[in-house]
Amino acid sequence: MKTRSPNAQEEKRKAAAAQTLETDRVRLVIDQPFVGAILIRQNLIPVSDSRCPTAATDGQNIFVNPDFYLSLSPAGRRFLLAHEVWHTVFLHFQRRNGRDVQLFNIATDMEVNQMLLGEGFQVIEGSLLPPPEWRNLNAEEIYERLLKELEKEKGKGKGKGTGKNKNKETEKKPLDVHLEPGNDPQASSADEDSQGTATETVVDPDYQVDFGSHPEEKIREKVVEAAVQCEKKRGTLPAEVARIVENFRAGKLHWKELLAQFVTSCFGGSRRWLPPNRRYISSGLYLQSRRDSKLQAVLAIDTSGSTGEDLPQFAGELANLLNTFGQYELKVICCDAKIQSVETYTPDEPFDGKKVKFKGGGGTSFKPVFEYMKKNPCEAPILIYFTDGHGDIPEKPPYPVMWVITPNGNNRIPWGYEIILDEQ
Repeated sequence: MKTRSPNAQEEKRKAAAAQTLETDRVRLVIDQPFVGAILIRQNLIPVSDSRCPTAATDGQNIFVNPDFYLSLSPAGRRFLLAHEVWHTVFLHFQRRNGRDVQLFNIATDMEVNQMLLGEGFQVIEGSLLPPPEWRNLNAEEIYERLLKELEKEKGKGKGKGTGKNKNKETEKKPLDVHLEPGNDPQASSADEDSQGTATETVVDPDYQVDFGSHPEEKIREKVVEAAVQCEKKRGTLPAEVARIVENFRAGKLHWKELLAQFVTSCFGGSRRWLPPNRRYISSGLYLQSRRDSKLQAVLAIDTSGSTGEDLPQFAGELANLLNTFGQYELKVICCDAKIQSVETYTPDEPFDGKKVKFKGGGGTSFKPVFEYMKKNPCEAPILIYFTDGHGDIPEKPPYPVMWVITPNGNNRIPWGYEIILDEQ
């Protein structure tokens, strides 16, 4: 395999793409003020590089392959730029949290493309779109459904695919290259042409991916600035934009991000990943597994308040997060005024919030759980307390505690980490 820099003809194509990018940016500023306001704050960079066959973004720069970009219609080019903008706004680069790269990239493309379709963009032919029944789901929820369909298909012995979408969405590729902090762009997988002949790899010095330090903070600032600019011109923001901007202005992270950060930080920096989980390799998925150390966590569930309807969505995300560690032991304690049950879950017997039996229903006391923890210590404990927040609060323990408060619950707990679930 030979490596070279862009030649004169490719540099000429880059120059042509640069002019077209500026024209398309101006058009979006006029037609789509919010997207345009983000684009003004990003560098648009054409790159003739085998590692970028279509487009990519690191939040500060949008890279496009000139041949691909110039082959699109004007509407298709604007869709591509908006697609990159929304990957940035949705902070997809930091939301994967150990999920399979291929499957999560598909899920994020579905989330972005469905939103752009609703905003009136002309979707590029072949772009990934979710099935109708998934249209209101976010990337994490779409990922879970794709994974369940894959597992269902494997259970039937049909090999690669994901159920009814086997030859549709999961057989397609994401529109662009998905970048993450700490990971250099992947080398092109097209080292051979269709006849199996080795090809040249073009490496463009302009393709410099650099997320920098605290990229999410810079992106949040950029999004809020763009929203202010848009509001001054138009007065209102699209509903999806307004929701995201409200959270950014308040300095909020999505509860799923906060949960992932809490569990990962408590477990420390000892995540040592093995080669892929063999169970899924034949399906093209590379789900990671742990080498030795096991995550131990305790989940306390307040069964006295109005937590039942909110538990399934939280439990699903927690179970998915635990699976990224490979080996874990989750002890689930159901408690109202006293402990009603204690169950232990592992990857072989995973936790399912839908199966939790809510006993009692009387008053609430948090103290029995902490007394139980004191009498039954575990190595490097993590306690996550799922509650509406109403109850007598004990003294702060020596181990980390996260309070997960249901919508409209009481969030005045004086110590510990705290997240508020989004309203459904």
